Amino acid sequence: MRRAGALLIAGLYLATAAHVGSKNVFFTGNAGPYPVSVVVRPPDVVPGLAEISVRVTDGAGEVERVTVRPVRWDAAPEGGAPPPDPAVPVPGDPELYSAELWLMTVGAYRIEVTVEGSRGAGTASVPVTSVMLGVRDMPPVLGGLLLLLGGLLLAGAVSIVGAAVRESRLGPDRAVQTPQRRWGWFAMACATALLLTGAYWGKAWWDAVDRDVRRGIFERLEVEGVVTGDSGAPVLEVRITDPSWLGRNWSPLVPDHGKLMHMFLVGAPDMGAFAHVHPVPVDSATFRVPWPDLPPGEYRIYGDIVHESGFAQTVVDTVLVAPEALAQGESDQTLPTDPDDSSWQGTAAPLSAPGASTPLADESTLHWLGASALRVDEEAVLSFAVRDPAGDPAVLEPYMGMISHAALTRDDGSVFVHLHPAGTISMGALAVLAPQVQPMMEPGEVDSVSDDKGGGVGASAPGAVGEVEFPYAFPQPGEYIIWVQVKRAGKVLTGAFQVEVMK
Repeated sequence: MRRAGALLIAGLYLATAAHVGSKNVFFTGNAGPYPVSVVVRPPDVVPGLAEISVRVTDGAGEVERVTVRPVRWDAAPEGGAPPPDPAVPVPGDPELYSAELWLMTVGAYRIEVTVEGSRGAGTASVPVTSVMLGVRDMPPVLGGLLLLLGGLLLAGAVSIVGAAVRESRLGPDRAVQTPQRRWGWFAMACATALLLTGAYWGKAWWDAVDRDVRRGIFERLEVEGVVTGDSGAPVLEVRITDPSWLGRNWSPLVPDHGKLMHMFLVGAPDMGAFAHVHPVPVDSATFRVPWPDLPPGEYRIYGDIVHESGFAQTVVDTVLVAPEALAQGESDQTLPTDPDDSSWQGTAAPLSAPGASTPLADESTLHWLGASALRVDEEAVLSFAVRDPAGDPAVLEPYMGMISHAALTRDDGSVFVHLHPAGTISMGALAVLAPQVQPMMEPGEVDSVSDDKGGGVGASAPGAVGEVEFPYAFPQPGEYIIWVQVKRAGKVLTGAFQVEVMK
C-alpha cells in the first residue's frame, strides 16, 4: 500500500459521510399512491437547516398538502420527533414543493415526506446522514468590529467604576480632591484587572467549547488496504485501523443488500479497470475478498458500510498492487466466492450524443438515453437501455434486490457515488430507519401501498423491460466515468460511459 498516495487522494475528498464529495441525497419512490422524487440538501453545520425539494411526478392538481418531518434514528415511537412542517408549492412548477427542516444533532435521520390528496395519503421515508462538515469562522471584519465594541464597553465600565468611587461621597458643590482621585484611579485599576481576568477566562471557556465542537467534525473511519498473495491466491484485505472503531465507539454494521460491505475498486489514474466486490469479515476489524480479475497497478478503493443506527458512510484508501502479489497460488478455501462480485476492464464509451452505446460481455448492448449535456447541480435522470444481441429490449434479472446498480467517479477521485434506481440512499439504512417500507420492485410489479403507513420505493423501477434510471445531480464540473451494472442469465454485466460535466 502506498500511504503517500492515500494521503494525497484523501486531501481531495470532501468530508461527507455516505459517498464521497456528494452530500446531497436523491430519492425516487412512492408516497402511498403518489410517485415522488425527493432531494435533501443537508447543512454543512449542525444544528443547521436542510433544504428539501419534493416533486410529485404524477398527481398535479390532485395533491392537497405535502409535509416533511425529520425523525432521528433513536427517537421514541410516540412524541420523539417534531410535528411535520408544510412544504410550500414552488411558483411556476405545479409538481414541485419546497421546505426547510432543522437537523439539530449529528447522526442518522429519516425524512418523512407525506403527500395528501384526492387519492388518499401516503408517506415516503428518505434516510439522511447528518454530519458536521466544519465550523464557520467569524469574518475578520466582524471580529474586528466586535473587538472594538468590546474595548469601548470595557473602557466605559472602568470609567463608571472610577467615577463612582471618586465622586459618590462628595457633597453638593464640593470639588474632587487628590485623595478621591487616587482612590478613583485605584478602583479603575482593580476594575480593569478584574474585567480583563474575566475576559481571559471567558475566552478560555470559549476555546474549550470550540475544541469540543471541532472534535465533532465528521472524519471517515481510517482503513488500510493491501493485496497479498502470501496465502495462495491474491486477496484484498481491508482493515479498519481507526482508534474510535477499535475503541468500540461505533455501533456494529448491518447488511446492505445482504452484504456487510460493498467495495468498489477503480484503477488510477486512467479508470480503465473497475470492480464491485463484497469483502467478508474475518474478525471485528478486518475484511477480505479474493482479488478480482484485474491487472496490477494503483487502485482507489471505496467501501460502503451501514451501522446498526442507520448511519451510512464510505471508507476510502488507495492500494498499490504489485505483479508478484498476483502470482497464482492455491485458492484460499476460507474465502467463499460471491456470485455478485464482478469486474470490468476496457475503455469507457464517450457520451458525445444521445444514443451512445457500449457493448456488454454477453454481446448485448448498453445505450445511453439521457441528454448529452450535463451541468453541475442540475437535477437529471441518468437513463440507460439494455438491448440483447438481436437488438430487442433485454430481460433483466434482479441484482442484489435491484434491477440495476451504478457507480460514478470524477477523474481525480474527489467524487464517488453508488447509485440505485431509488437514488443515492442506502437501502440498508432505509431498512433500519423505516423497516415498514416495501423493498424495491421489479419491472411489471405494482405498488400496493396507498395508506399512511409508509410508501415503497418501487416507483423508481422503470416500466419498460431493459431500461434503468438513476436520479442524480453532479456536484462538481469535470470528467466522470459512469459504470452501469445489470444481470442477465445469472451473470453480472458492466458497461461504462465517459461524460463531461459543465459548470
